[in-house]
Amino acid sequence: MISSKECVSLILPTFILIFFLYFTFQTIHDPYLKTSKKLSLHGNFLHITDFHPDPHYIANSTLKSKCHGGRIKHKKKPKLSGTWGSSATKCDTPMSLINATFNWLEENWKDKLDFIIWTGDNARHDNDDNLPRSAEEVYELNRMIATKFLETFSNSKGIPRTTRTKTRFIPIVPSIGNNDIHPNNILLPGPNNVLSTLHSIWEPFIPESQRKTFLYGGYFYTEVIPKKLMVISLNTIYFYNTNTAVNGCKSPEQPGTIEMKWLRDLLKKARKLGMKVYLTGHVAPRKKQYVKSCYIKYKKLSIKYHDLILGHYYGHSNMDHFFFMGANKDLSKFRNESSSLTNYSDDDYDDDYYDDDYYSEDYDYYSEDSMDINSDDSIDNDSMDVNSDDSFTENNSTENNNSAEITSKSPVKKINKYLRKLYNHYRSVPPLTKGVGKEYVVIHINPSVIPVFYPALRIFKYNTTEVKNSEYEYNDEDDDDDDDDDDNLGSLKKKNKQPKGQDPNAPSHINTFLTPLGYTQYFINLTHSNLFPNNKPEYTVEYTTWDDYQMKDLTVPSWINLARQVTGRKLKSMLWSKIEDNLMVGARDVLENNNDNFQDGISKGPEDYLISDLDF
Repeated sequence: MISSKECVSLILPTFILIFFLYFTFQTIHDPYLKTSKKLSLHGNFLHITDFHPDPHYIANSTLKSKCHGGRIKHKKKPKLSGTWGSSATKCDTPMSLINATFNWLEENWKDKLDFIIWTGDNARHDNDDNLPRSAEEVYELNRMIATKFLETFSNSKGIPRTTRTKTRFIPIVPSIGNNDIHPNNILLPGPNNVLSTLHSIWEPFIPESQRKTFLYGGYFYTEVIPKKLMVISLNTIYFYNTNTAVNGCKSPEQPGTIEMKWLRDLLKKARKLGMKVYLTGHVAPRKKQYVKSCYIKYKKLSIKYHDLILGHYYGHSNMDHFFFMGANKDLSKFRNESSSLTNYSDDDYDDDYYDDDYYSEDYDYYSEDSMDINSDDSIDNDSMDVNSDDSFTENNSTENNNSAEITSKSPVKKINKYLRKLYNHYRSVPPLTKGVGKEYVVIHINPSVIPVFYPALRIFKYNTTEVKNSEYEYNDEDDDDDDDDDDNLGSLKKKNKQPKGQDPNAPSHINTFLTPLGYTQYFINLTHSNLFPNNKPEYTVEYTTWDDYQMKDLTVPSWINLARQVTGRKLKSMLWSKIEDNLMVGARDVLENNNDNFQDGISKGPEDYLISDLDF
């Protein structure tokens, strides 16, 4: 007979052992165990954007019905929607393509990525008067996409059911898109019900320390590589000039102003800690998309902290391309290919460029400098001798006799106009002499999953070889020149001096630890895939920056060199043709053939389709 005291002496060690094993097991499988010093990096990350899932999409329905099952009323048989999506139309993304995308990611990249940048628009457009969006549908679609990310990149094996919904093994950083809210484009200052709802959906992705920040502003950051690299998710809806519920970044009480101050403080903190940064969001910083005060503040911070910022990654515009934000006021002299290195000096910079007084209320900031892609002044028709509207139309019409007529209002016409701007924008970039690279930042627009062209995504590769840098040491006084009101960055313009606090061995300018080395762009040729409705499509390589652009890395100097090469006489035809094709994700012919379907019925079209996005 065992006494009660003996029974306790036997049971107690057993319970202790059980608790020890339980908590040990939990720790081993804790998805937040990224703080381990033995962190193993794959050197890859994913950027994916603009899903726009449409649960109402019906295959083999008319394109003019937005692929929502419209009846055929024409004597001539119209073009119908495909099983896997309909490129160059006003239709959103069928669930078949959404599922195929996540299936491909799971099969090919689940255990090969270090983090994911996901830049918004996870609900369909509100472009069908017969089927208006509801708030419930918008948030349910956001929840569906979030769940797919968790299911694809999580491993719940061995984790209690009560915590499985919060499980993740790689950081996933979402951003709010203008169609992720209801009504679209309009977001009041936080805290509000919209941000609370998105917080409840994205809670597994938002670090606990950042949740209050998100509830108040819709932005946050994640240390995707602890103490080394953070990805900042900006709420660009507070900068977006279509959001009439707020008023820019000038008044202290405005949410855009508060967000910019948060960003500045965070960049200052990152510099002090020796961390590097990716800036991400939905709407890219363009002069005709950002409120003036927000655009100026973003540009100032980007240039001041260029050594920290490894990249600026955005979505929204659907087109694959890049453009520059520069500190020079006047770059028109560099349009002449005869400009030589000896014609360029530090004297070409305007010392007052960073002063807020420079931007008076009556200042026409849309024509601020000649190299800005958003300025109509950047179009020099006389100098643009490749791929004019006429040459594009003629070349394609001879190949496709059934092509739709290209009118002045057609998307093809607007794309050609944008391509002329882009070409002259690249021509305006100065030669890569000493210090030039530090006066520029590169803005990247990722192509979308929604098949405005063909669906696409990018896998980036970055340098994982850590190097100890003993030459650079942060000084607490390095950032004392900041001003809470105007973010005065005048110190950046001092000649022949390294700006205070900046890392001379920045991975954004030389190939070192964390430097992005290149990316592979994957796409689905829907024209081919829709011929086989019963075969699940696969993403295949469209191009790589190594092979197609001959880039050794993705530093700012490398992008400047590419822009110079694109407009160089010897390589112009080859590189520029590639950039043109890649901008439309290989679907140029599809866009031309579907011109009438894309253009028709735009009375209530979304502002972020390319047809209006190009109308600067």
